[in-house]
Amino acid sequence: MIDIACMKKRVLEDPDCVAGFHDDEIACVLRTVQPLFKGEKAMIELDGTVVFVGDIHGDFQTTKAIIQRFFDCDHVVFLGDYIDREPMQWGSILTMTYLLLLKCWFPQKIVLLKGNHECNYLIPCFPYEFEEEIVQRFGSAALHERFVEVFSVMPLMVLSHKVFAAHGGIDKGADLRFLKTIDKNDVAAVESLVWSDPACSFTFRGRGDRFNKNDLLGFLDGIHASVFVRGHDYTTLGFSIYDDRCLTLFSSRAYMGEGNGGILVARAEKEIAQMKDLFVEDFSSGQWKNYKVKTI
Repeated sequence: MIDIACMKKRVLEDPDCVAGFHDDEIACVLRTVQPLFKGEKAMIELDGTVVFVGDIHGDFQTTKAIIQRFFDCDHVVFLGDYIDREPMQWGSILTMTYLLLLKCWFPQKIVLLKGNHECNYLIPCFPYEFEEEIVQRFGSAALHERFVEVFSVMPLMVLSHKVFAAHGGIDKGADLRFLKTIDKNDVAAVESLVWSDPACSFTFRGRGDRFNKNDLLGFLDGIHASVFVRGHDYTTLGFSIYDDRCLTLFSSRAYMGEGNGGILVARAEKEIAQMKDLFVEDFSSGQWKNYKVKTI
């Protein structure tokens, strides 16, 4: 019988050992973590020191570095897109398994929002390579179905220190009461939150609802937040837009040359009024350095 607790010491000391996990071990991780996500609402409210992590896209090496650097913080919030486009073989499987194990052991510390790639079961995205990666690794798609069951119950948003965080966009006109009670698989809301981009983005995906400055400021004022931290759109990586109220993060080395550049994370320790109140760090050199956010 597989015991998740028995894996803890081994994985914390050597995260690379997840590369040797068999499909039945990963299935056990998925069975264990699913009830934890079911117990979370679509929007999670957090206090304490909160770290926001952008799109990972199977960058297992950077994921390990982020956990090592920020594990002592109260909460580490990943903004979604853990899978596909990975820079290393089996990167999506390794990254997802590792983060789900951490969620099992530290459910309050590790917060995993879903991005549009985790919503492929609801709104198809391209490229979606995760299922084929599982088939190639394990010879069957059975494990993919269990991953999708987990993806379906992951939360969508975080509100902390007057920071609203989601993978892609906002739900125009929504108030706090609506966001707190939203169904995690409400197609319209999911599309707005994980697919939308700023109107000034160079990316047009044919999905989501593009938002301009007035849309964003009205939404933030309506939910009593000051800023929006997001991922999803590498063209605005590292830029703060719309009166210094919207910052885009990516945390995968595959995208570190896009936008304003960098492998970025942001940390909030107190109430945030503008992006300058966030501590942003960059790992693109292989060492953590303070990052200068460019406001446009």
